Amino acid sequence: MTPKPKILILDDHMLFCQGIERILLEQFNSDIEIINTPKDVVLDDVVNYDIVLVDMDMPHQKGYDFVSSVKELGNTTTKFLIVSMHNKPSLVKKSIEAGVNGYILKDDPLEIFTTAITDVLEDKEFYSERVKTSMKYLTLETIVLSPREEQIIKYIAKGLNANDIAEMLYISVETVKTHNRNIKSKLKIENRAELIKYAYKNLLT
Repeated sequence: MTPKPKILILDDHMLFCQGIERILLEQFNSDIEIINTPKDVVLDDVVNYDIVLVDMDMPHQKGYDFVSSVKELGNTTTKFLIVSMHNKPSLVKKSIEAGVNGYILKDDPLEIFTTAITDVLEDKEFYSERVKTSMKYLTLETIVLSPREEQIIKYIAKGLNANDIAEMLYISVETVKTHNRNIKSKLKIENRAELIKYAYKNLLT
């Protein structure tokens, strides 16, 4: 008898989790656990799951950062499938770099979801067609922000000024301003409002 797959659903929307749980029970007869925020996951215990369904935009941590955190502990057996409402090429890219085994969208058809689970459990990769279309633009994205620049954008989006950011990061105010100018130049934006809009659109908040 084939053992039941052990599945962790990591998503902060309980109604969505419960719907997915019903599908998994019907389609895969799975052992399922639901956790709503990454901070409640014991990273060393993730190895006990066959597959983790990971939301992209969760409290305290992005989906790809969670996957990276688990991978850094040497977990090479658990599979990770991003199930997200976001299909931006940069997010797909970061997920691939983190080591996910697949990426689908929350409004993909049911058959896409079940096929993705099956393929990933069989040690295959799976990306839905719309995600594949998004992936075609990865090489066209020329905007590359450094980790420090992303950090500064996050603080700006939270309402901090240059003095606040300098104090938080232990750097000079002039260095913060230089980063700010470089960021605006890279993104081809002119003001703080556009920068904050970019931060929210790209989940840098």
